[in-house]
Amino acid sequence: MDNAPPNSQEIDRVLRLKRKQRESKACYPCRQRKVKCDGEQPCRTCAKRDHPQICAYNVEGTPARKRTSIQPRDRNASRGSQGNDILSTSPTRSVSADASRPLASSPGGPRSSAQPNQESSSYVFSGDNSLVSMLRQQDPDGTMAREATSVLGLHNTYMSYPFIESKTPQDRWAALVDILPHRDEVLKYFHFYRISAYPFNPILVDVDKFESDICVYLAAYASGELCDRSKISDHWASGRSVGHISLLLATLAAGAHFSDLENPQRSELCQDFARRSFQALRLANFLFRPSLEVVQSLLILGNTLQNNGQSDSAWALLGTTVRLAQTIGLHTERGIRHWPEQMKFKAKSLWSMTVWQDTLLSLCYDRPPIVSSRGWNPKAVSAPSNLSYVNLMHYICWIALKVMQLDETPEFEPTENLSLLAELDRTYNGAQPHLLQREACKNLQQHLEHLALQMHFSFAVSALCRPAIRSSPHITQDTRYATLRSRAKQSLIMASNTFLAFQALSIVPLRTWSMVHTVLSSTLLLCTWQETRDDPECRDLQQKVIEVFSAGNTSGKDTGSSEYSQWLSARHIRALITLRQSLRQRTTQVTAMNTVQNQNQVPGSIPNPEVGNVPQDMPWMCDFSMYNDLFPGLDYG
Repeated sequence: MDNAPPNSQEIDRVLRLKRKQRESKACYPCRQRKVKCDGEQPCRTCAKRDHPQICAYNVEGTPARKRTSIQPRDRNASRGSQGNDILSTSPTRSVSADASRPLASSPGGPRSSAQPNQESSSYVFSGDNSLVSMLRQQDPDGTMAREATSVLGLHNTYMSYPFIESKTPQDRWAALVDILPHRDEVLKYFHFYRISAYPFNPILVDVDKFESDICVYLAAYASGELCDRSKISDHWASGRSVGHISLLLATLAAGAHFSDLENPQRSELCQDFARRSFQALRLANFLFRPSLEVVQSLLILGNTLQNNGQSDSAWALLGTTVRLAQTIGLHTERGIRHWPEQMKFKAKSLWSMTVWQDTLLSLCYDRPPIVSSRGWNPKAVSAPSNLSYVNLMHYICWIALKVMQLDETPEFEPTENLSLLAELDRTYNGAQPHLLQREACKNLQQHLEHLALQMHFSFAVSALCRPAIRSSPHITQDTRYATLRSRAKQSLIMASNTFLAFQALSIVPLRTWSMVHTVLSSTLLLCTWQETRDDPECRDLQQKVIEVFSAGNTSGKDTGSSEYSQWLSARHIRALITLRQSLRQRTTQVTAMNTVQNQNQVPGSIPNPEVGNVPQDMPWMCDFSMYNDLFPGLDYG
C-alpha cells in the first residue's frame, strides 16, 4: 500500500467533490440564503419560513446580484410566504432582487386560475407622493425602490403572527387541524350562507370558484389528508390555503346565524365558527400577509358580528379590514394595474363590498367612514339602466358617503339634500323591473331582492331627510323643508310596511342587523315625530312591528339573560313596548293640558309656551337615555 501523503491537487479535487455533494443536498432557496437544508421535500427550513411550495432542487440559477450590506437577513423570507399567487401578494413586504425568478407552484390546495406576471409579484403599493413611488419612476427595473422599502422600514419582518403560541410548522399544523370544519358542518351551514346571507351581501368575489375550492377541501378531508395532527400536508399548510380555510369558516359562521337551529344553540355555534375563523386568520399571519381571502374573511366576520348585535365591535373591526384592503392596493386603479385582468375584476368587487360595509354601518352611527368617494364611481361599473340589486346597493353607498360629507357642514342647507335625493330617485328608476314593482317579480328570489332594496332605499331617503325632521315647522315655512319632511314620512312608513312584507316570506330581515335597525329606527321616529305619532296608520304600523318581534321571543323562556340570546331579546321587546306606551300616555297628557289651557284662555291673550307646547313642537327633546343600553346605535330623532 502506498502511504505517500496526497499532494495539494488531490486535496483540492476531494474538496471540490465534497462541496458538490453538499450543494446537491440543499434546495435552491437554502443555497441562495446559505442556510442549513435537510434535503427533504419540502425541507424543514422552507417549511419553517412558510413557503414549502418553492422548495425545489436542480434549479438552474441566474447570476446573483450584489447585495447591499444594509439588507436585513430575513428580507427574502418575508417575500416567500405566499408563493406565486397574487391572492397572497402583500405590498407591505420587501421583495428582493431575485423576486423575478419563477417560483414552483404548489400542486394541491385551492389555487387561483390566474397567475400574476413578473411586475405584479414584486409590486409594492404606495402613494404617488411617497419616496418609493418617486424612486420607482426613476428606476423602471424597481431595484432601487425595493431597496428603499427595506431601508425605510416600510415592510413587515415577522415570519409568523406574533400573538399566538404556534412557532414551529408542526405546532402551526396541529393548531390548524384542531379548527378545521368537518364534512357535515360544511355541507349544512354553507347552504344556509348561500341562500340567506350571500344574495343580500355578496362579499365572496368569486362564489363559483369558492364552491369548487370547497369540493377540493372535502375531497382532501375525506382522504384523511387533513386529519393527522402529526403529519403536515404540504398542500394545505401554505398561507393561502390557511386563508381559504378561514374564509370557509367565516361563511359557516354566517350560515349558522341564518340556520334553522334554535337559540342559544344557533348563537353558540355561530360564535364557535367565528372563533375558529379568527384563529385561522392568525395562523395565516393576516396582519403581515394580507390577501383577498383575508379581507373577505374579515368582512364576513364583521357582518356576522353585526347580525349578532355587536355592531360597535363590527365597526371597529372594519377599520382594520379597510386598512388591509388599502395595503394591497384595492382602493385605487393604480394599486392593481399590475394584476391579471381576471384578478382586477375581483379586486374591484371586493373593494366595492368594503365600501358597502363601511358606509352603511358608519351612517347608522353617524361616525366618519374610513373609505372615501374619491376615485370611486359606481356609475363607471354599471349600465345607466336595467341596474341589478348589487349595482343599486353600491350606488346607495355612494349616496351615503355624500350624506356624511354634508353632515360636516356647520349649517344645514336643504338644496344639497334635495339634489342628492333627486339623483337617488333617477338612479333607482333605472333598476330592473322586478326591483321597481313586485308585480314584475317572477320567483321568490326576485321578491326578496325587491323587498331588501326597498328597505335600504327607505333608509337612505330617511337619512337624507333627517335634518328636516329635526327642524320644527314653526321655525321655517320653506317649501324645501316641507318636501324633505314629506319624503321622510313616506320613507318611514315604507320601511315598516316593507319589513312586515319581507318577514312574511323569509327569516332574513329578522336576522339581518341593518334591516332590524332600519325598521326599529323608523318605528321610534314614527312614535316621536309630531307629524306621525298621532297618525292612525303609523300607530297601526307600530303595533304590527312590535307584534312581529314579540312573536319571535315567545318561546316560553326568558332568554334575555342568556349569554347566547338573540340580540333583540325579550328585554328589548319590553323596552320597545314601554316606549310606545309612555309616548302614548305623554301625548294624552299633553293634549289634556292643552285642552284645559284653551278652555281657561282669556280671549286675546298669548298662549303660555311653557305649558305643554314644547313637547308637541319639539318631541325630539324627550329624554330617551334610559333606552340607550337597550338600543345601541339607534337615532331617537
